[in-house]
Amino acid sequence: MVIAGGVCVLALAGWWMLSGGKSESAQTPTFIVQRGPLEINVLQGGEIRALHNTEVKSEIEVPTKILNLIPEGYLITEEDVKDGKVLIELDSTDLKTKIQSHEIEFQTTVSNYIDADENREIQKSENQSLVRDTKQTAIFALMDFEKYLGREVTAAVLAAAGLPKDVENFEKYADVLETQANTPVSPDVTKNNKGVAAKDAVAKKPAARTESEMIDFAPFLEQKSLNDGEAQQKLRQLEDELLLHRSELAVAKQKVESSKRLAEKQFITSAQLENDQVTFEKVSLSVKTAETALALFKKYEFNKQCSTLIAGYREALNKLQRTIRSNRSRMAQAETRFSTAKRRYEMELTQREDLERQLKACVIKAAQPGLVAYGDLNAGSNYNYNYPIEEGATVRLRQTMLTIPDMSQMGVKVNVHESQIKKVRIGQPVKVRVDAEPGKELDGRVAELAILPDSSSSRYTPNLKVYPCTIHISGYHPWMKPGMNAKVEIIVDQLADVIYVPVQSVEVEQDHHFCYISNGGALERRQINTGLFNDEFIEVRSGLQGGEAVALALPKKSDVEMNASKVTPPGGEPPASKAKPGKSKSKDVAVAAP
Repeated sequence: MVIAGGVCVLALAGWWMLSGGKSESAQTPTFIVQRGPLEINVLQGGEIRALHNTEVKSEIEVPTKILNLIPEGYLITEEDVKDGKVLIELDSTDLKTKIQSHEIEFQTTVSNYIDADENREIQKSENQSLVRDTKQTAIFALMDFEKYLGREVTAAVLAAAGLPKDVENFEKYADVLETQANTPVSPDVTKNNKGVAAKDAVAKKPAARTESEMIDFAPFLEQKSLNDGEAQQKLRQLEDELLLHRSELAVAKQKVESSKRLAEKQFITSAQLENDQVTFEKVSLSVKTAETALALFKKYEFNKQCSTLIAGYREALNKLQRTIRSNRSRMAQAETRFSTAKRRYEMELTQREDLERQLKACVIKAAQPGLVAYGDLNAGSNYNYNYPIEEGATVRLRQTMLTIPDMSQMGVKVNVHESQIKKVRIGQPVKVRVDAEPGKELDGRVAELAILPDSSSSRYTPNLKVYPCTIHISGYHPWMKPGMNAKVEIIVDQLADVIYVPVQSVEVEQDHHFCYISNGGALERRQINTGLFNDEFIEVRSGLQGGEAVALALPKKSDVEMNASKVTPPGGEPPASKAKPGKSKSKDVAVAAP
């Protein structure tokens, strides 16, 4: 239909050029207003491209020269992929030198890492031994205290002093210390009302009162239990000795009194009486000595020994705290050295693996079948000219050296002008004509449409705004190659029964549309309402009827002024003959949306 309309227009134009009519209508070519189906489309030119490309990029961090390069256009086969055909070989001299230099540093780093790991284990073992020895010392101090006072009395004394009273409680106390020592201190904790970190306050809270306090042990001396200690035994010994001496004193006293009575009757000699008196004095002194020893033991020796033993036990607990904290500090230092050595080892290992990967990437082999193309197919020709791909050229990191397009899925990349962008939608059908195969029409659809205009297109022409659009071509066509020129026709709408005229027959003046109708040998200017349009025809929604003849070329300004009185608005009466139309600002052919 479109081709037939175009032929009609050309025929009318030729007739007008050959005719020599005398009237104004005869001198202007006309077109008979048509009524029927009208296809609304957008015509654009583009380039055939593969929808999916495999790009071979340089993975070398420093600029590298190309030593060997496969010819462009080479078709990689499945056999080439199986045999590992070399596509590109890059210069690897500098990389090999770097690897040799790095190997020395890497071995030193490995040695330091192993040493830090072993030192950490050694420090852990030493810490365990120190804690074990300190615990044993504390337990021995506790056992000495229990041996001296007895288990029950010792438990009572230690409970009053706020210290672990037995081995079981001591183990719990030691576990609490180790747990507190192993708790990491976080700087991001909630503060309480006193401004002290709550977590730190809990961590620093002691499990027992290890500070020295004065304790009166005298009340514990008189306590009786089933398992008395050395103190109770010594107390009983002193009391028994005192009791024995007092008994001896009583006997000696009775004997002296008896000796006095016998001496008065001269039954014994005075010497024997004196001897009994001396014995009595000696026994009296023994009683005083026993009383003094018992009093000294109760008042001084017992308290001193208890204070010494509990001080030794308390010092053992303090030493356990210091040992655990010191172990924590030494272990933290060992862990820090180990972490530093480990991070350095991982960095060096990563660098070594990266250098080996780059060395391996100097030889690029075929990974999939396809056609070899140099450079980046999606980049412009100016970019590929500035960065050529050839033997001896230098390539930089991530630069695309080869592109292997997937020939099974092809498409067309076009740029839609901003005046047409509102018509185009994703999913619309498309007719594709490739210059390499004239007369063949392919089907496709709009698959991608950019939201923003292409910035590169307006670099040199700021007023040009085009939107990249990708058309997917249906089916597989082995003759199609990337880079071929193609024309696409995006089917926007199919109008079933409308009135339409050529776009060049419509004049726009102050946002109003006009046509010139051939009427009795003269041209009549008539206002119309337009609708959708394509590159050749525009829909007329009111103001024209099928069969009327419209001028294909706009008349001269004098003719417009002469026939201005004949302008007829759509659906209305002709204006008065003396009415003059406003001056037209533009007599260009208008192609505008309704």
